[in-house]
Amino acid sequence: MGEARERARRAAHSGCSGLLARLTLFCLAVCVALPALALDRVTLQLKWRHQFQFAGYYIALEKGYYRDAGLEVRFLEAGPHTDPVAEVISGRAQFGVGSSELLLSRQTHPVVALAPIFQHSPFELLVRADRASNLHELVGQPIMMETGSAEILALFEKEGVERDKLVINSHSLGVDALLNGQVAAMSAYSTTEPYLLRQAGLDYNEFSARAGGIDFYGDILFTTESELRSHPERTRAFLAASLEGWQYAMRHIDESIELIMAKYNSQERTRAHYRFEAEETQRLMQPDLVAIGHVNPGRWRHIADTYAALGMLPEHFSLDGFLYAIELPRFDRGLLAALTFAMAVALMLALLSWRVHGLNLRLRGEIAQRKASHHKLAESEALHRLLTENSGDVIWMLDLASQMFDYVSPSVQRLRGFTPEEVMAQPLENALTPQSAEKVAALMGETVERLLAGDTEAGYVTAEVDQPHRDGGIVPTEVVTTYLLDKAGQPVKILGVTRDISQRKALEAELRTRVAAIEAAADAIVITNIQGYLLYANPAFNLQTGYDPESVKGRHSRILNSGKHPREFYAHLWQTVLAGQIWRGELINRRKNGEFYEEEMTISPVKNDHGELQCFVAIKRDVSEQRAMERALQAANQELQENLEKIGRLQVILAEQAVRDSLTGLYNRRYLDETLPREFARAKHEGYSLTVAMLDVDFFKRINDTWGHPVGDEMLKALAKRLREGVREGDIVCRYGGEEFLLLLPHITQQLAFERAERLRLDFAESVLECVDTRIQATISIGLASYPDHAQAPDALIEQADAALYRAKRSGRNRTEIAPAAEG
Repeated sequence: MGEARERARRAAHSGCSGLLARLTLFCLAVCVALPALALDRVTLQLKWRHQFQFAGYYIALEKGYYRDAGLEVRFLEAGPHTDPVAEVISGRAQFGVGSSELLLSRQTHPVVALAPIFQHSPFELLVRADRASNLHELVGQPIMMETGSAEILALFEKEGVERDKLVINSHSLGVDALLNGQVAAMSAYSTTEPYLLRQAGLDYNEFSARAGGIDFYGDILFTTESELRSHPERTRAFLAASLEGWQYAMRHIDESIELIMAKYNSQERTRAHYRFEAEETQRLMQPDLVAIGHVNPGRWRHIADTYAALGMLPEHFSLDGFLYAIELPRFDRGLLAALTFAMAVALMLALLSWRVHGLNLRLRGEIAQRKASHHKLAESEALHRLLTENSGDVIWMLDLASQMFDYVSPSVQRLRGFTPEEVMAQPLENALTPQSAEKVAALMGETVERLLAGDTEAGYVTAEVDQPHRDGGIVPTEVVTTYLLDKAGQPVKILGVTRDISQRKALEAELRTRVAAIEAAADAIVITNIQGYLLYANPAFNLQTGYDPESVKGRHSRILNSGKHPREFYAHLWQTVLAGQIWRGELINRRKNGEFYEEEMTISPVKNDHGELQCFVAIKRDVSEQRAMERALQAANQELQENLEKIGRLQVILAEQAVRDSLTGLYNRRYLDETLPREFARAKHEGYSLTVAMLDVDFFKRINDTWGHPVGDEMLKALAKRLREGVREGDIVCRYGGEEFLLLLPHITQQLAFERAERLRLDFAESVLECVDTRIQATISIGLASYPDHAQAPDALIEQADAALYRAKRSGRNRTEIAPAAEG
């Protein structure tokens, strides 16, 4: 904005002829420009009291993101009866934070969803374990529910609980009513209230809409159609600054917590509480996988259809105008006509006002557009795998301990003739010629040694190696590697990109031949007196400059001056050599034919016996081609580095695939082995129960023998699908092996776990698998074991559940057995 004001002052200064006119117009321009430079005041209505839930907005204000966007932003906390939609519609706030219930408000109010901050809604229902174990038992009991809890009501509807049978009380913004038994249940955020209940030692059950298949967005930033229509640039700027604040907040959680503790701790919470809220927020936002604010219109369509199926919205409810889409500002022709008329009436005053205001708006728009574009770039993660699988270079991952490849991209077949599977089945040395294998082993040893010594720069290595081709040939390659460290700083993996440099090697061989021919003739050598006049030039001087050595004797060396360097450059050169010191450097000179060329030059002063300067000897080498190659190589290295950065982000995706069962898509046993000790330790530390349900398909071998393994696989996939649909958020479903599955169920009583297992068993027994012309039914047996009732260690808990499953099998199958209580 300062630049716009300066341009306006310069325009006023240059456009007037008289001193009085210049002063008058300058003052008028300043008066007109000052309002344009004022910050736009807007209000954001929060949906709750101050907490980490709104950290991104606090950061955007604290870091000046709003100020840089031309905005002065005020935050309003919500009270027990505050409706953020009503506050924004009334104009008391220009923007608000709401839930997916905005879709319901859209029926009567022109609200516009700008961006969802949470990819998954944190809304859930917390129920005292001594009052109810399922939603049906809450009928007739008091439930405390806040404004905007439509998805909890939708969960009741989906479970078959009629809304008019619920006793709903206003929310008190606290958990005391649930703790003292005034209410049996309360709507809550999974990021906040569970922490307080655990601190108070209350035994409770959690019911989330997401676990019931109602997966809505959470904390949606919204505005109104009138605000968007009247102030499109302001809306764009506010959204971009808010998202930038959220990105910073999630990358700097500790700093965000300190800011809340210092300025926004109206609820007087502890750092530990905010840390719990931040970690849960990060899990719901998934900022490492999905860009903050990412909008999926198809998902909004699903949310609308879910509401419609529950009778809360009309069928095929239109989303037109509800989802925000950034539009480029359009020029108003009516405004042009008005400005033209005003120009005729007000002369230079209107012109200056329009100019300053236009520059101010354009600057804000450019800033907002740039931030929005930057935000969109973060959504390109889905392209990384496509890039890897179709890259001409070979991308690979090597495990340092085993010297085996974890991953090799398909392009290796084009490079060496081997499939990725063949390469991954062999050790590293088989992928190299013996000489290159020796070279790589030494290089790896040196690099690991440097990394362990704390040299972080050693983790990026480029080398040239030869690799065998399937047809017996040798492929010269260039390998760019990045060493990946574990949390302890130990190198464990190597991420590499291998490029075929056969063509480059051929070019380099040809270049070496030419360089050898050039080197056969000596570099150009000239001798000048101390004033710079040429005394001698060797024959190579002619090849380099085009000047005949004899013809230049007595002429000044400035005949080669290109005019590409400032006077200070030559002054420093002469100052150095006249002081008797050697000067080395590069410069651009001009040949006889006018052509510019780059050369390396060393000038050595020659002194007589008395120490007086006698002459200068200059050795000159044409390095034009060499510097061109270096610039090209630098560009290629930059491109490789950018590719490496993109590949690095693929590791999150690869890590997820490593813990998934390929047939069912469920977590595999490896994931369970990593997760169970952690979940067990958390349950033990926080004092809640942890139940393991072990189940398998009865007579599964008979199914395979009768209808074949493909049918058996379909049966397993059908069971896996039912397990996924039947668990709560936070439950873990694994394929334990063969036809065995395992459910890890935290925060659940033994009785409730038994009821859920029975419901699952009965539902599966009633289901029918249709394959070709065959209808197949099967049953399952289930064994249950819980901490702390049945076991005190993770392995023991699995053993008890497995033993219970064995008893269920031995007792006739198609039944659920609970492990006996542990002795002592």
